[in-house]
Amino acid sequence: MLTAKRALGQYSTPLRTVDYMVRKVIEKIRHLKSPKILDPAVGDGVFVERLMASGVNPAFIHAFDIDPDAVQANAHIPNIRHQDFLTVQGGEFDAIIGNPPYKSKRESRYIKENKARLERQFGEIGIRNLYAMFVHHALSNLKEGGTLCFIVQDSFLTNVYYQDFRRFILDHCLIDEIVLAPRKLFHHTDADVRTAIITLTKCTGPENREKRSAHVMTLIDRLQEEDDYFHPPQDKVQKLEQRYFERMEKHNFFINVPVSIIDIILKTPLKLGHVVDGGTGISTGNDAKFLRKPSGTAEEDPDWVPFYKNGGTKDAWFYETPYRIHRDWETPGRQYKDFMTRNAQHYFKEGITCSSMGVEFSASYMPAGCLFGVNANFFSDDREHLFYVLALLNSTLAKYIIRAVFNRTNMVTAGYIKRIPYIEPAPELKTRIADIARTIVASKKANPQFDYRPLQCEIDALIYEIYGVDPADRKLLEQFCGNLYEAV
Repeated sequence: MLTAKRALGQYSTPLRTVDYMVRKVIEKIRHLKSPKILDPAVGDGVFVERLMASGVNPAFIHAFDIDPDAVQANAHIPNIRHQDFLTVQGGEFDAIIGNPPYKSKRESRYIKENKARLERQFGEIGIRNLYAMFVHHALSNLKEGGTLCFIVQDSFLTNVYYQDFRRFILDHCLIDEIVLAPRKLFHHTDADVRTAIITLTKCTGPENREKRSAHVMTLIDRLQEEDDYFHPPQDKVQKLEQRYFERMEKHNFFINVPVSIIDIILKTPLKLGHVVDGGTGISTGNDAKFLRKPSGTAEEDPDWVPFYKNGGTKDAWFYETPYRIHRDWETPGRQYKDFMTRNAQHYFKEGITCSSMGVEFSASYMPAGCLFGVNANFFSDDREHLFYVLALLNSTLAKYIIRAVFNRTNMVTAGYIKRIPYIEPAPELKTRIADIARTIVASKKANPQFDYRPLQCEIDALIYEIYGVDPADRKLLEQFCGNLYEAV
């Protein structure tokens, strides 16, 4: 059972993280004689306590919380109010600091009960998660030039559903710093949530557009320990103009990605979605009803065909799917409203099937005669092109672009994959890479334990050559992809 705080989306922030955030805020407001500071979701009061311990006059600190128990527990704070922050107007604060609640639209009772008001209030960014609404509302309650420092779930960085939220930040702020907090930061609360510390300066208006674009951000990649905040490893730190976020399709907030890789993405007009067909396939709505496992006998029912729904890392290049589905997909499509079919023109074709869930990403050859699920699947009538694309998708470069730039969350859909920049190689080089891919597929089909790593390295080197990735950047890409679970 969730505690009351967890039900509200509240997590207790570790002290070293709080100390770092307090230091960031004090650095920004130390020139002010009487700064007005707010913690809009005070919770256990740790931010207020550390502000006061750092010498901030308690009279300058304000605190709100929607939870009356939190207000009572922090009654010693002079300016504390039992208040729903999202209903406050015109606060005019110099700084707002804290750890707002993380609750999605699907999970939050508060969002469900206040949906109409929230949709009116936050229509320009959507009401996908409480933390995004807190950031939006905090900025509206800051003075021009004021500072926001929040620790939030990091889903806003690349998830397509936060595109409008990212655009709002770019249009209203100088992004001073984004730090990817240690992956296990909230494990003490039994919460497996990846977070980021964002420090923003309110900077609005068309007259400040160039100032925002030229502003140099500090972007700090995933840290291992809280002490790293204060002295982050130099290979984790990037200085970058904000205009790079503005230019990126969907305005992705990528962290510590080499400029050369960003230039490949920005300057390559052709995308993978332009050179292969495909997307999602069948969503049964009830796998237990419509799928079954192979019988394991020599006499398999020919009316039940292989169904590829979501491979894993070990399934790269080729694997035998453990699922079967009846080849008559049209009848349940008519009879059951939850049985959804898409891209039927590609059913039973030879193609590529990709993983969609989990941190790792892989692509596998899909033989003709199969059906496929709602993971990403791609097709081409040109077999050499198909095997070349399979090699490209399994390359370290493509994996890095997908997981470091396009989507740092655990769900990779066809839309993200279709955005991979595509450079057509010289014919002889394309043939060479496609032949290596064929060799790996045939070898894995004959022996699922086949060690394809030497051939994978050969493909990686050739793909790097096609895209012009220099050796120093190759090393960074390989380090990231070699430890994805910790890196993202």
